[in-house]
Amino acid sequence: MKAIQIKENIFWVGVRDPKLEVFDIVIPTKHGTTYNSYLVIGSEKKALIEANKMIFADEYVKTIEEICPIKDIDYIILNHNEPDHSGALPKILEINPNIEVIYSKTGKNFVQNIVNKEFNGRAVGDADTIDLGGKTLRFFHTPFLHWPDTMFTYLVEDEILFPCDFLGAHYCPETGIFNDEIKEKKDTQEAFKFYYNAIMRPYKEHILTAFKKIENITIKMVCPSHGPILRENIDFYINFYKEQANRYYQNNHNRQITVVYATAYGNTKLLAEQIKKGAEETGIIVKMFDAAETNASTIIDEIEISHGLLMGTATINAKAPKPIFNIFAQLVVLNVSNRKAGAFGSYGWSGEGVKMCEDILKTMRMKLPLESLKVQMTPSEEELKKAYDWGREFALKVLEGN
Repeated sequence: MKAIQIKENIFWVGVRDPKLEVFDIVIPTKHGTTYNSYLVIGSEKKALIEANKMIFADEYVKTIEEICPIKDIDYIILNHNEPDHSGALPKILEINPNIEVIYSKTGKNFVQNIVNKEFNGRAVGDADTIDLGGKTLRFFHTPFLHWPDTMFTYLVEDEILFPCDFLGAHYCPETGIFNDEIKEKKDTQEAFKFYYNAIMRPYKEHILTAFKKIENITIKMVCPSHGPILRENIDFYINFYKEQANRYYQNNHNRQITVVYATAYGNTKLLAEQIKKGAEETGIIVKMFDAAETNASTIIDEIEISHGLLMGTATINAKAPKPIFNIFAQLVVLNVSNRKAGAFGSYGWSGEGVKMCEDILKTMRMKLPLESLKVQMTPSEEELKKAYDWGREFALKVLEGN
């Protein structure tokens, strides 16, 4: 691994991991990833930004020491303390116990439980600065992007933003580290969007708050913790975040319900159709999807801007079927707490699927204003009418507001 100069006296000293296939157990990374770290050298002091992953500690130290010895570095800035950002910190402290560890005010506890011994540390907050001599580091506390301890570091004179995971991507360039050096622009942009959807999407209000905090600074380069450094078309990436963060149900002035169902023999679908008709009678917008036949991302996009969610399921082997669980698994990328929800479905001889849906919706802290609707086997005309009324009543509850 070789250090890369990104501007005068500023170096990328990170680690490439091109063969990584899954990040944090659940996130596929078909282009691998990078664990970016940066060395900033002022006329008086030196600062290292990010501490890298523990398993790469030796490689990481070797790359840094291409530029200067670890013992000569004055500060290590931890924008975030998840182990892929902080795992190598004990190694750095072993080599240089006098280095000052800089973290956000909510980061101290995390750092203490990484190091597990006394160390030289300091918490910083909004507008705090460190003068390295001709290079000034300014800090912005930006919690929940995507941990409570996250902060941004801004290099004032060079107008470089180090935003941690924010504006990052799981993408390991074959060579170089800048986005304008990569030939497959489409791949990098898709990786960037996927990273937002998989990691940042639940934190819309925090994204908008962060942009508000940095609205008066000029950004000529973005140096994230993963993926390419952005020095070309920066506005594209920033505007994507802003547009997606504003894609929130409270910003959707047209009240909307999403109905998702999985049906074995068509009976749950019959209920869903009547529920949709009953809800639409109130004037509310209703989007309906068969979970087994529709791409999950399409469904999640609609749930994202919906004020209500209805999950309909058959029961197979005393459970809801896999397509329904797939949707629930995808819901982790959204903040759905306090939205109205409900469960319904047809069953054969046991009927646990509807109860499972109901329990998961409650676990996600959604509000269930109605009792679940269950029908055994083929719904009768009376039961279909009940489904119609159930859908209408749910829509009225949604129209009342939260």
